[in-house]
Amino acid sequence: MAISHELSSEIAAALLAAKDRSPRELQDLKEVLLIIHSTLQRLTEAARTERFKAHAAIKRTAAGN
Repeated sequence: MAISHELSSEIAAALLAAKDRSPRELQDLKEVLLIIHSTLQRLTEAARTERFKAHAAIKRTAAGN
């Protein structure tokens, strides 16, 4: 599981743990959670891309030696 999913789940659990939330508050929290999740997902994808680039550079360097 990607770190974005793990963190999103932990954040969602923490935010939704409090009881007695109105439907409006729950809707607001849902929107916040979606923003958090999509941001973490983009960061995870960016990190994956950077790791791939670094790995490819190492392979090119090793092949050149």
